[in-house]
Amino acid sequence: MYNIAIVEDEDTFVEQLEEYLEKYSKEKKFEYHTTRFKNGAEFVLEYKPIFDIVFMDVDMPKMNGFEASKKLREIDKDVTLIFITLLAKYAIRGYEFNAFDYILKPIVYGSLKIKLDKIIAEREKSSKKHITIPVNTGLLRIDVHSLNYVEIDVHKIIYHTSEGNYEAYGTMKSVEKILPSDLFCKCSRSYLVNLRSVSKIENDYIVVGKDKLWVGRTRKKEFLDALQNYELSGN
Repeated sequence: MYNIAIVEDEDTFVEQLEEYLEKYSKEKKFEYHTTRFKNGAEFVLEYKPIFDIVFMDVDMPKMNGFEASKKLREIDKDVTLIFITLLAKYAIRGYEFNAFDYILKPIVYGSLKIKLDKIIAEREKSSKKHITIPVNTGLLRIDVHSLNYVEIDVHKIIYHTSEGNYEAYGTMKSVEKILPSDLFCKCSRSYLVNLRSVSKIENDYIVVGKDKLWVGRTRKKEFLDALQNYELSGN
């Protein structure tokens, strides 16, 4: 499922884009969900890093597409950004904000189809680097390398990342299913650790960032073997 944001003030172009996305969905079995924002200011105010693709109009009231994109990149460096514009010369500036491409108005289905094919191909290459996790505020997309470890406290899941901690409710088993097994390993019942984040081993503890995590006696050998295999793999 692709989460798509459409930032466009003109209803006509939103309807056209929605129609073409639906057509593409039927042709390619492309599953998606769209959220519409009527201007850049609304988009920036309400933005959460849960989107895969952002279609950004350049010319909008209150905050134009370039200003909104600058704010966007401060929040989310990974989302695929596509500019929508009447004039190609304006869209070229979009590459300042690491835009993937641009679409000219009026939108032509053939052009949109080619761009969506490229986007999907690119995102599938990098899909293993990101996961979408359910948190108390909704859904959050994170780079697995920024996830240092996962902690379970009764039924509460705490994701410890380099950007901060996020909480949700669930089971460790459900978390294990979405994380790459060659990168994450349990050191006890309570902790699922990113092997890349381990900086030191001290007796029955491992150091992950600023935290010391206890290694369970029954899991110590398995964890140390996994850590050694990870280091030998050169990742």
